[in-house]
Amino acid sequence: MRKAALLLSLFFLATLLAACRSGAALGSTRARDGDGMTMVYVPAGTLSMGSTPEQIDQAVRLCSERRASCTVDLFADEGPAHSVTLDAFWLDRTEVTNAQYRRCLEAGACTATSCPDDAAFNGDTQPAVCVSWEQAAAYCAWVGGRLPTEAEWEYAARGPAGAAYPWGSDWDAAKANFCDSHCSFSWADLEATDGYSTTAPAGSFPGGASWCGALDMAGNAWEWVQDWYADYTADPQTNPVVDAGARGRVLRGGSWDLDPALLRAAARNWGSPTASSDVSGLRCVVPAGGQ
Repeated sequence: MRKAALLLSLFFLATLLAACRSGAALGSTRARDGDGMTMVYVPAGTLSMGSTPEQIDQAVRLCSERRASCTVDLFADEGPAHSVTLDAFWLDRTEVTNAQYRRCLEAGACTATSCPDDAAFNGDTQPAVCVSWEQAAAYCAWVGGRLPTEAEWEYAARGPAGAAYPWGSDWDAAKANFCDSHCSFSWADLEATDGYSTTAPAGSFPGGASWCGALDMAGNAWEWVQDWYADYTADPQTNPVVDAGARGRVLRGGSWDLDPALLRAAARNWGSPTASSDVSGLRCVVPAGGQ
């Protein structure tokens, strides 16, 4: 017990020293020059990434409340759970909006999305969707950053404690934009009303903030991350990124048309780097030592 307490104290001391060197700490924010985005500071740390067999079983049970056919296979790519250690970074507080993406278009650094004229998705404060991985990566490069790695994304969403959702262990329909009574799919929650039939303006659910202050990390729009989709390994890792693959790039966070089981912070999806849809958006990262 004494040894464990000493190690925990040393971890928090190291985290504090790193924060002091960077001039930031958990809860710190800063504005980005290129697009006006507010970024939140995510301190260095370690998480158990992915899901244990017990957590996957829980996901299956939750999924079965809304869907007729749910099996372990739907969530198998979340395992095995494995230890990941990450350096500190700055993360966009919300998904990039249409107004912000338009700045990149006007600067000639981005290309038009595939649904710019769809009134259901093109509000200035709504997240920019119909964005491919390639477009998302170009935007983040334009603002002086990059897409988060899959591990960085999950750490920002779950924190060191490994919460099931950004806000905690249990699903709360008031804290995310998901498939509620406005949704036409069979898995819709007809007893819940989040106020939006498609995407909600970025940051509309402050009660759903993650431990570092990031918003919309459950629902609203899937978010592209840096990694190629690949199976997890059980080995401990430091700042991992899968930089080659055959299946596609990873998406995280779920979207406005999904149910609670797929809005869990450990849930994974993937798509072709050139594909886009009205459920895919982005947010960016700047390493703590970056601009």
